[in-house]
Amino acid sequence: MPNTLVRLASILALLAPQMALSHGDAAPQAVDTTGLPDLPEEMAPENPWRTAEGDLMVTAVEIGAKGFNSNCARCHGLEAISGGLAPDLRYLEADDWGDEWYLSRVLDGYEQNGAVKMPPFADILSQEAIWAIRTYIETRPDDQELAARQDELHTLKAQVDGLKDDASGAEAVAELLIDVGSSFEALSGAPKSVTALEEAALLLRSDPPRVKAASDALLGILRD
Repeated sequence: MPNTLVRLASILALLAPQMALSHGDAAPQAVDTTGLPDLPEEMAPENPWRTAEGDLMVTAVEIGAKGFNSNCARCHGLEAISGGLAPDLRYLEADDWGDEWYLSRVLDGYEQNGAVKMPPFADILSQEAIWAIRTYIETRPDDQELAARQDELHTLKAQVDGLKDDASGAEAVAELLIDVGSSFEALSGAPKSVTALEEAALLLRSDPPRVKAASDALLGILRD
C-alpha cells in the first residue's frame, strides 16, 4: 500500500487554498449512539472500536455512517468519497498518527485565513459518536473494487434471496458473506473493511434468520 501519510500530507498542502466548501448553514448535529457501550469520560487517544468484532463493529459502522452523513458528507463526500475539494478521509491511516490528526480536526475544527472551513465538534459529538464516525471512515473499502466485483455481489444477493423458502441454509450463506467481505481491504490500512456483506451475515444469523432484511442490506453495495 502506498505511503498514505505522505499522500494525505500532499493532498492537504495542495488543496488547502481551495477548501472553500465549508459547512455553511449546515449546523453540526449530535449523533444517537444507542447500541454502543459507554466509553470513559476521558477522550481515548486511539480508536477503541478498531478491533471490535461482530455486532459491535457493525453497530459502530452503522452509527458512524449516520453521523458522517449528517455532519461530514457535505464536504468530504457521500460514502467518504471526496469530490476533490476536501481530503479523501478513506486514506487517513488507521493508526495513532491518523487518530491524532482526526481528533485534532474534529475537536478543534479548522480555519483558513480567519474563515471556518470545519466547525469544532467537541461540544456536540460524544466520544462514542466521534470514534464511530472514525470507524466508519477507516473501514471503507475501495469503491472501484466494489464496482469491479458487481457480478459476484449480485450472485451473493441471489443466494440470500433464495433462502426465503428455506432458511435452513442461512448459516452457510452467512459464512460465505463473511468470507467474501474479508477479501475487501480497507483503504486506510485498518485491520478490516466493513461492507453490507457483514451486516447481511449478522441478519442471517439472527433467530429466526432475517432473510428479507439481509437482502435489503445488500442493496447498499449493488451499483445496478
